[in-house]
Amino acid sequence: MSTVSTDAGDPGSRATGRFRAGRAAIVLSVLTLLASGVNYLSNLVFSRLLTPESYGDLTALLALSVVIGVPLAAAQTRIAERVAALSAAGDERRLRYTIRHALGHLAVVAAVCTAVYALAIPLVDDLFDLQAPGPAIALAPLLFVGFLFPVLYGTLQGLERYVAFGLVLLAVALSRLLFGVPWVEAGGGAGGAIGGQAIGMAVCLLLLLWFLRGQYESTGEHAARSGMRRRPNVRAVIQGGAFVTFALLANMDVVLAKLFLAPDEAGDYAALATIGKIVTFLPAVAAVLIVPRVARAGPSARARAGVLRRSAAFCLGAALLAAVPAAIAPGPVVDVMFGDEYAGAESGVLPIVVAGAGLSLIYLLVVFTVTIEDLRWTLLPLAAVGLQVAGITAFHASAAEVAVVQAVVVTVVLLTNEVRFHSFLRPPSAASGT
Repeated sequence: MSTVSTDAGDPGSRATGRFRAGRAAIVLSVLTLLASGVNYLSNLVFSRLLTPESYGDLTALLALSVVIGVPLAAAQTRIAERVAALSAAGDERRLRYTIRHALGHLAVVAAVCTAVYALAIPLVDDLFDLQAPGPAIALAPLLFVGFLFPVLYGTLQGLERYVAFGLVLLAVALSRLLFGVPWVEAGGGAGGAIGGQAIGMAVCLLLLLWFLRGQYESTGEHAARSGMRRRPNVRAVIQGGAFVTFALLANMDVVLAKLFLAPDEAGDYAALATIGKIVTFLPAVAAVLIVPRVARAGPSARARAGVLRRSAAFCLGAALLAAVPAAIAPGPVVDVMFGDEYAGAESGVLPIVVAGAGLSLIYLLVVFTVTIEDLRWTLLPLAAVGLQVAGITAFHASAAEVAVVQAVVVTVVLLTNEVRFHSFLRPPSAASGT
């Protein structure tokens, strides 16, 4: 599987390669938008099939799963970077070894974390005041399956197989509806939505493992066994911490709203959070594309900053496509998306779309800083989580008030980054972080 072209020095060949990469990136953008649309369509479907209280349970537990599993986004980013470098060098043996090693390592991590969560289910049930323990139980297999995806996503990302990457995202999104909706309609409640999603993701995982089987064939060096024995080093922990703090920043508001608000108001905030996440992850393709582009930029601060600025412009533009309609007509947006039972969420739409747009830029910064190994930046979102918890603890009179706190915290993060870290506005030559 040599990935090095024999005519790499030919300008015509390079131009053709850039054209194909650009076309694949466009296809990925379309597929990512479709996947995001299907994901949020499923949220809207579940919001109508479930009561506001049960929908609040579903949203809070899924937010918890993101917080638990998000360190793996750092693993995906690092795997993508290594795969991109090995693929460019044509080192097939080390490429296969890297993928098998990562699969072995994350399989052990998945088993341990799922076991710990299973023991904590009674605590989760009590903490979130769930309508029934079923949803918390159903979350366990979802966590296990979710821990294995980053290796395969990172492989596709590093190989720049963007069309396949987008198709997998779309398949996972469709599986939520295919398996989750029938279970909910059969009376499974929020647990049926979560359990159905776990089954759908497991099916997609098996298909993806089969599709990529040629990329992780045994190298005869016991790569998977070595991965099972591997212990995370300090650098890996800090890089994972960057994604953990982002996950907390993006999801802790939902958890705190569930804790502080009445069940019906928590349901209103769950609706607001859904709108916010549409804005946040609509431009998620920018974070997928930035890793190999930053890797190709090498150690040049100017080149890296240029990649970040272009990615941020795309990210903000895509986020505004969703944010502007929601901000202009919040009432109709809430009514069309969730129904009149969620009318109390209307006053929180504007602050939540501001928060969502800001979070899309913060996620891009997380991926960028992990790729360039800027460990100091992790302290910024970590401090922001403390501010978020303190702010929502002090101000939670309504769902709208929680949304305002979230918007303020996100704005503080971006302003601090602009002044102290990786500027989006200053010229690339002045960007810091190298």
